[in-house]
Amino acid sequence: MDTGINGRGAAPSFGYLLYRYLWPFQYFRDVTRGGRMERQQNYRHNRAMRRYLPGFIAKWSFLTVLAMSVGSALEPFGLAIPAAGCFIFATWTLLVALLLAVDWLWLERFPELY
Repeated sequence: MDTGINGRGAAPSFGYLLYRYLWPFQYFRDVTRGGRMERQQNYRHNRAMRRYLPGFIAKWSFLTVLAMSVGSALEPFGLAIPAAGCFIFATWTLLVALLLAVDWLWLERFPELY
């Protein structure tokens, strides 16, 4: 009997796939909890997963450029409210891209935190 991709018998929804494609934080572990050995293992896991961060940075940078472009295209037509929404969304996506870049640089620079 085939249980499907997610083990529940059905294919995952588009929203779930989009979440897995765009949200990188689910792949990393919290290094502030647990005993010393557990924190070390979690940090090593995060360092091993850092190789995927440039791809996520590129995705979020693309979303930033796309949202800014759409906002800039809506502005000349007098659609100020939708354009402002696009610019706010672009700001959020830029913040996520910058956060990912800082995380990647941190994990590259400091091989052993503990």
